[in-house]
Amino acid sequence: MIWWIAVGIAGVLLVTIGLTWRRWAEATINLLRRRAGYVRHSIGVDGFELVYYETGPRDAPVMLLLHGFGGDADNWVMLAPLLREHYRIIIPDLPGFGDTGYLGGKSYSLDNQLARLKDFVDMLHLQHIHLVGNSLGGYFAAAFAAAHPERIASLALFNAAGVDMPTRSPFYEAALIGENWLLVRKPSDFDRILQLVYHKKPFVPGYLRDYLVAHRMLVSDDQDVVFHEIFTERIWLDSRLPQISAPTLILWGDDDRVLDISSIKLFQAGIPHAQTAILPACGHVPMLEKPDATARVYRQFLAGLTATAETQTVSESADHALADAKPQQELV
Repeated sequence: MIWWIAVGIAGVLLVTIGLTWRRWAEATINLLRRRAGYVRHSIGVDGFELVYYETGPRDAPVMLLLHGFGGDADNWVMLAPLLREHYRIIIPDLPGFGDTGYLGGKSYSLDNQLARLKDFVDMLHLQHIHLVGNSLGGYFAAAFAAAHPERIASLALFNAAGVDMPTRSPFYEAALIGENWLLVRKPSDFDRILQLVYHKKPFVPGYLRDYLVAHRMLVSDDQDVVFHEIFTERIWLDSRLPQISAPTLILWGDDDRVLDISSIKLFQAGIPHAQTAILPACGHVPMLEKPDATARVYRQFLAGLTATAETQTVSESADHALADAKPQQELV
């Protein structure tokens, strides 16, 4: 991946100016965020200080990106620069994750997270949202689009959770016996996660790996509580999916070991108008593993929406013209 080469070079430069490994990692992450145009904000939602990032023109159509389990807004740091020219992109750290963090005594069930998401978009006065979710974020995105169809301009599900996959993945089989392969309890768990979520394990510079491992180990107990509640609850969306009326894209990496690609069949059954795209040689996080290909497919989907809207506008204009002409024809 070309961007990891850039990260490695940045690390070497940072070493030469004498920063500690932690400072190197933070500087590298901040460099990627600046490249994406991220501007940090926060807002109070249900007792959480919900942290979110914005990039793109303030007056552009709104795009809301939702990360998956164990992730945060940085999961979109490679995709956002490819989309921000024409969209106001908003990327929250969902409650329980990232800088928003975990609060004891709170429920992280589907409906509670949806209520927080609804409060968040209400507080920011967001309408006609292009909503995108990956994994757990796709679960929330699909459920939100079903519950609030009037707020959604389009929906994109990237390797989304929310249906009981016909072919069980290795991750799912492990979860059924109480193992959570997305937690980092020891350094080697981080390497296992990379092998799990990517088709081809990426190179991560040592200083950045150490930083990410330390952080993920620190939050592992809290995230296990979140995962246990969601996985035990396991509310499948099959009955809710038909309520999704927005144009929908279902995108999947063909080598997903977390949520098997067979899940597409159930999403298609529930959202029959959805378009489907499969990325070859790609795992569970297409926006990180193949950001260029993901952006290309997603932009084509969005361009199709624009073309359809323009066709409808032309058709409506023609209908109005015919309607205006009829009285004249009748008078002749």
